[in-house]
Amino acid sequence: MSLPRLTVITPSLNQGRYLERTLRSVLDQGYENLEYIVVDGGSTDGSVELLERYDDRLAYWVSERDRGQSHALNKGLARATGDVVAYINSDDYYLPDAFASALPLFADPTVEWVAGTCRFVYPDGTVAAVWHPVLPSGNRHHWILAMWSVPQAACFWRRDVFDRVGGFREDLDYVFDTEFMLRLAVEGVLPRIVEPELAVRFLHDAAKSADRSRFVRETRRVYGLLAGHLTPGERARLRALRWAGRPIRAANWALRSVGLRERPTAAAGS
Repeated sequence: MSLPRLTVITPSLNQGRYLERTLRSVLDQGYENLEYIVVDGGSTDGSVELLERYDDRLAYWVSERDRGQSHALNKGLARATGDVVAYINSDDYYLPDAFASALPLFADPTVEWVAGTCRFVYPDGTVAAVWHPVLPSGNRHHWILAMWSVPQAACFWRRDVFDRVGGFREDLDYVFDTEFMLRLAVEGVLPRIVEPELAVRFLHDAAKSADRSRFVRETRRVYGLLAGHLTPGERARLRALRWAGRPIRAANWALRSVGLRERPTAAAGS
């Protein structure tokens, strides 16, 4: 079976202490039809020297000032030639056989998005949680209210999905990936779920996701951005639930809906 050409994009800024692990997790998959693009935002921590060492194994890399993570990803998308696109942040990494688990599903022409399980790991190697993705349930306005999503690091998308619905919103810094997934979902593009753990999200104090308050502020904007994709009746129900304070109570529902659950502590390599 001929596997699709895969473009992987890594956005990075001063993540030199983790970047090589990310690069190796992509390159060591042994996927022959790979295009790997790294878009660095002008790092000054040794990242450039590391990228120079890997120059012959990267399809393209650049280190220059950009307007943030979503802009960096869109720069990578503009150069992507793969049939399938994924992105992995420079402090996260793929697990062995991730590509072998996900890419064959695209042999089915109806599959436009594949999402697998993601492991969340602390710096000491303990596993904080495992996010098992599930499809959204209920009505579309509930998906938006609960900010439904699946683990980004374990996602792969057919390239033409971006051509149809657009890239990542550059006016969002923290929830642009969730907004993109919800934009797909409300337009009828839902992921094919695979059970294997495909990737690791690395939980460290300097990670962008460490300050959840910034995510909350942007989440409020997403309701308005996505409301235009709903019918007038759905928009009215979304507004009514928001005014009733449901977004606060929806937080626990959202956690259950994405399948994030704790599991006993274990070594990262287990």
